[in-house]
Amino acid sequence: MWLTKGLKVSEENFDNMEDFHKRITLTFTFLTFVLLLVLGVSDAILGMSPVIVFLKIGIAFPFLGTYFLVSKFGKTRIAIHILLLLGHLVVAFNFIYNDGSDGPTIYAFFLMLVMYTLLVPGWQKLGWFLLSFSIFFILFYAEAFGYLEVVHFYSTPEEVFVDHAVTILWISLFIFVLLHFFVKSYQNQNNILNSIKVRQDATLREVKMLNEQKNKLIAILSHDLKNPIGMLHTTLGLVEKDAFEPGEMEQILSNLKGQSFHLNKVLNNTLSWVMTELEDKPVQLHEISLMVLTHEMQTMMQVQAAEKNQKVEVSFEGEDQNISLEINEIKIILKNLLDNAIKFSPLNSVINLDLKVSKDKLSWTVRNQGALISALDQKDLFAFRARTSYGTKKEKGTGVGLPLCKRIADKIRFELTYSSTNDKQNSFTLTKKLV
Repeated sequence: MWLTKGLKVSEENFDNMEDFHKRITLTFTFLTFVLLLVLGVSDAILGMSPVIVFLKIGIAFPFLGTYFLVSKFGKTRIAIHILLLLGHLVVAFNFIYNDGSDGPTIYAFFLMLVMYTLLVPGWQKLGWFLLSFSIFFILFYAEAFGYLEVVHFYSTPEEVFVDHAVTILWISLFIFVLLHFFVKSYQNQNNILNSIKVRQDATLREVKMLNEQKNKLIAILSHDLKNPIGMLHTTLGLVEKDAFEPGEMEQILSNLKGQSFHLNKVLNNTLSWVMTELEDKPVQLHEISLMVLTHEMQTMMQVQAAEKNQKVEVSFEGEDQNISLEINEIKIILKNLLDNAIKFSPLNSVINLDLKVSKDKLSWTVRNQGALISALDQKDLFAFRARTSYGTKKEKGTGVGLPLCKRIADKIRFELTYSSTNDKQNSFTLTKKLV
């Protein structure tokens, strides 16, 4: 149970390289503890020198103690260096008391190579390589030239085979298990990093979407408020220059009052839509008479149309109904459609706002005279991209109104379409199915 708890890789904790090295170190220390016990017992069974038997079994327990210390307190890097020193100590004594270069000690040096290659970072890895190679080179040189006397154990070929076979078996199993765990842990780490990257990419996409949404909302605010504020500014400028005849001032003040009233309505409607979008709340439904809503839009836009001696006329087909609708959103759309119609219609013309109600659907259609939208422009009429256009009195347009209307219409499940009538009029229709 405690081994499983210490070695189990969980996605909750396995989230950085320090934890990764900790897991590898825990695996290394526990497997080394088991390996030293097995080799010590097998050496005792084979009748090896008691020195090497007790050394292997004795040093096995510091590895076990290190396992618990690393598991509880960390300090992984310090533990790795201490354990590598103990491992080289065992290897050196094993060389002296187990037939030197004829014994299986050479396998242990390769085991040490695997250990510090996997566990030691940076330039310290090279230091351990040079130290390990130097220890083996010095021992081998001292034995070969008679400076070191080693204990010879083998008396028969069978003993050579058994000792080497047992050592190769356990060291091979050790390396196999450790490398398997290392690769598995690395794959898990990589999978977690990939999942983090996926979440980061999703977050970046969301941020990008929110930024685009913010830009669109700023655009709709600017678009909806630009003309009313411009008209108010122009009127006040004329008043300041005393450009009106005596007796006209009362009419001007009345118009200013009407403009400010409708400007306030536009601002409230648009801000309501903005807050709904930013807070990602469902749109609010309000019950209203369809005729009342249509006449309210007529009254609101007539002030603007009057500046070009235009008239906004309403027609009605079907029976009036009190129905729950997304009033703020519908007003924004109709206001933009009427605003475009006023902007691109000639002076002294008529803009039509038609309401049609049947059992299964209702629709508003805004029709106006003027240049028809070409077939080429119709293809991306509702695409969100900035494009400058000018009305019949050089009113500047940004090209974002229709795409924003289309986006709002889609959200509240209305259909917004364009067509040209038989009498050469531009026609925008806002439709909702009732069943």
